[in-house]
Amino acid sequence: HINLRITMAPISGQDGHCGNFNGNAGDDTTDAIRARIGIGVPQGESLFRVFMPSVPGKRETLADCPPAKKAQATAACQAAGRTDMEACTFDACFAGTQYV
Repeated sequence: HINLRITMAPISGQDGHCGNFNGNAGDDTTDAIRARIGIGVPQGESLFRVFMPSVPGKRETLADCPPAKKAQATAACQAAGRTDMEACTFDACFAGTQYV
């Protein structure tokens, strides 16, 4: 696990999961990003060990996390001292506790 920050100047046409870097947060919603670039990354391009294909019209939420797995994810986030519990629990539930 590694935490990093990438600092770079915006590039014309740049777009992705975090938005398009045009300074307008209003066009960086999940729906807006999906409309511009699609809904997912092909499995062969994924950097994660656990691959979850995107399904049109479906967005995973914490309600989709099985209770036992959610409890394990929450415990891992608490043990790591995370304060962003909802985001951390979601990531740990669907990607794995190694990402806490």
